[in-house]
Amino acid sequence: MNVSTYHSGQSDLAARRGAFAIGVALLMLLNFCLVVFVCAQDNKPAAIADDNIVMTQVDGPADVAADAVRFEALDVFVDSGQQALAAYQFELFSTTDGVEIVGIEGGEHAAFQAAPYYDPQAMQTNRVILAAFSTDKELPTGRTRVARIHVQLQGPGRKEYQTVLKVSATVDGTEIPAKISLQQASRK
Repeated sequence: MNVSTYHSGQSDLAARRGAFAIGVALLMLLNFCLVVFVCAQDNKPAAIADDNIVMTQVDGPADVAADAVRFEALDVFVDSGQQALAAYQFELFSTTDGVEIVGIEGGEHAAFQAAPYYDPQAMQTNRVILAAFSTDKELPTGRTRVARIHVQLQGPGRKEYQTVLKVSATVDGTEIPAKISLQQASRK
């Protein structure tokens, strides 16, 4: 073996070890984020300014049996005004019985079309925390749909939801004022 082949092999090995170390560090960071996210699911909602809490009532049929099941979709909007929305985190839960979250989709703007981050196990209750961030160059301003939540509803009548915007931020990570709203998705 000549010296240049030996040194080339050494640098390849060092590069692979460096890539492996970076991969392990990224997996540990992801694991830490998931643990924090799951722990946040188990805690009671933190004290949030009243203007970040929105109560929404969605009417349902009154003439169905108590054990009847139906499905609805709820659209979540964030209005960041003139600021570019790069990140958000919100909590959604039902204050009425007979609601189970069964699916989550992304939003309408390209920056948030992928489904937001959430805990799949926790979403099978009436409460979930969702979060997303985008590094896209084109970010939404104003009112944009950031997620669609699919729910399974049991029984007749109105269901009530509380949506709490916990974080909204722009490109550099600066928190920005924003409003959150929830409405029943239109049926096509």
